[in-house]
Amino acid sequence: MLRVAVFSFSAVRLMLGVLLALSAALAAAMPAQQSAASIRAAVEAFVRAGLPATADKVRIDVQGPAPGLRFPQCDALHTAAFGNPNPFGAQTVEVRCLAPQAWTLYLPVRVDQQQGVVVVAKALQAGHVLTAADLTTVERDSARLPPGALGDASALVGQVLRFSVAAGQPLVPSMLTGPQLVHYGQPVSLVVQGMGVRLVALGQAMADGRVGQSVLVRNIQSGRVVSGVVDAQGQVVVPLN
Repeated sequence: MLRVAVFSFSAVRLMLGVLLALSAALAAAMPAQQSAASIRAAVEAFVRAGLPATADKVRIDVQGPAPGLRFPQCDALHTAAFGNPNPFGAQTVEVRCLAPQAWTLYLPVRVDQQQGVVVVAKALQAGHVLTAADLTTVERDSARLPPGALGDASALVGQVLRFSVAAGQPLVPSMLTGPQLVHYGQPVSLVVQGMGVRLVALGQAMADGRVGQSVLVRNIQSGRVVSGVVDAQGQVVVPLN
């Protein structure tokens, strides 16, 4: 035969009261826990204090503590760098508690400093002469940029790509060369200067040349062939020693 237990309202209230009292007693018996948020805040404050005074646009990503980990309440958290002293990029921070109960935790941190960098807006082939439409400036993590990444788009207009590049690729000086200002067979200004003397004659280029390159030029009047350096105005300069 099925028997149904019937409890009075008073008995139910009594049972609930006992359960609440037991829960409160158990909670009081458990030691206080250090919150994960307070640990992360201590690590972020430590990392930020170690950044250069000139650092801006910085993002600090503290990873951890792992879910489920519990640490006793600490009177004062002590933080210190562990390993790599570089303030940017990946690093590890040691979190240590001395009292009332000693414990130590190591948290990985990622510090990104955003930097304006010029990238190409689309894939371009080697030999392409850059225009303003080819370039755009974006914010990237400086720790992940190639050395020498360029940040002034206006200064790159007219430069020539030495290599093919993919869309979104940052530009560095080694990828670029100046435009070809001197062409084989064309008339050029041949400038001989030095020791307070500056002479200008008409010459004929015997090779192509960019700024800073040495080229041979034939003096139209004398027929003499000399070697000079192409300057930013497309002249060929011959030093007078």
